[in-house]
Amino acid sequence: MTGPPPVRVEKALALLPELEALDPLRALLVSIARPDAHALWSSSGPYLTLGKRGVQPDELRRRMPQAFHRITGHLQALYREYVDALECQQAADPAGVVGALLRGGRLEERVARFTQARAWYAVALAVAEALQDRRPEVETLRAIGYVCMALGQYAEAARHFQRSLALAEAEFDQGGATGACEGLADAALAQGQWSGAHAWYSRGLRLAEAADDAVRAGRLQCQLGVVARHQGDLSAAGEFLREARERLESAGVADEMARVLNEQGRLDAQLGRHDAASAAYREALAWAQRTPGDAGDELSIRLNLAELDLDAGRLVEAEAELRRAEQVAIGGDLMLRLAQVYVLMGRLRGAQEDETGFVFFEQAIELATALDRSAATRAHVFFEYGLFRNRLGQRDEARAYLEQARELFASLGETAERERADAELRALTA
Repeated sequence: MTGPPPVRVEKALALLPELEALDPLRALLVSIARPDAHALWSSSGPYLTLGKRGVQPDELRRRMPQAFHRITGHLQALYREYVDALECQQAADPAGVVGALLRGGRLEERVARFTQARAWYAVALAVAEALQDRRPEVETLRAIGYVCMALGQYAEAARHFQRSLALAEAEFDQGGATGACEGLADAALAQGQWSGAHAWYSRGLRLAEAADDAVRAGRLQCQLGVVARHQGDLSAAGEFLREARERLESAGVADEMARVLNEQGRLDAQLGRHDAASAAYREALAWAQRTPGDAGDELSIRLNLAELDLDAGRLVEAEAELRRAEQVAIGGDLMLRLAQVYVLMGRLRGAQEDETGFVFFEQAIELATALDRSAATRAHVFFEYGLFRNRLGQRDEARAYLEQARELFASLGETAERERADAELRALTA
């Protein structure tokens, strides 16, 4: 005798209050959701999304002790950092206080609790500002800058990086200055300010080379390759990536190697070298899988592989890769990145002129709307949804989504993306 059917994820989540304390339960629920076997082989199978998966309450109950263990471990680690800070305070070691508070913030960042991380960093900054040695303040400002980046606050991030750079230069802190330059470049890159990003990455690279910091120099060269690709200088991009790979491969840093090979794949794809791009992505995956526990790099690579297949018209292969990416995102609790997976699934259906592809865009919008830090994701979903509607000849709907995307890109300061939306809107009215 069979038991009751699973509860659909969309219905299960509707019963879960939007409370921060329940975030681990939400992540657990999503991670154990499974596609219904009957639905997989029915006509609706190709259109299944997270919301249509099923979850068994009994399994959720069985897995809850694991969730409790993770939550307790996280809280214990946070509390230990606070006690370390207290002991440093007692020992008149304010730099140690700052270090412990920064470690607490990084623990929060690791589980994507960026608002909470910023609260730890704010306390660290208050302590660091009173020190004669400015290096803890330099480090704290940089940490706040990257939290602002994660929250989509690029202008504020740049202000913190700029302050960090000024202090580092005044203290002759070469490592701090290098990190601040990299932060300023990352903020410029996020906003599509290619020339600014190039200038800051170049300055950081000179400092890293002077300090003989091969890993940081390799990472900065990789980013210079990204900027050059965006600027259309594909020859320079290839040279930067080649040099970055040489440095990082000799250092044997798996996550950095995965990223540089991922970028090499994107460059090869832009050059129309699909076989070379596929090989670079496959090699990147091998490096990414050497660092288990961080699914972000693997997901980025799989999304790029799927896009490569999609652009080449290999739609069956693209769909298979996207389903693998979907599972990585769900298993790694990467819900905003899962929205990107569904955007590409929608694009794939658009390439097939299949109107039913709208279900993927709607699921992506739902994911982005339900989560904090999602304005940038919503903007990209709206942009791609507009292109999808236009491809199907639905011009009014396309215009509405593209206008929403343009407004969000403008509010975020993403100049290049706003210009793309403007160009599509002009084409619609031409």
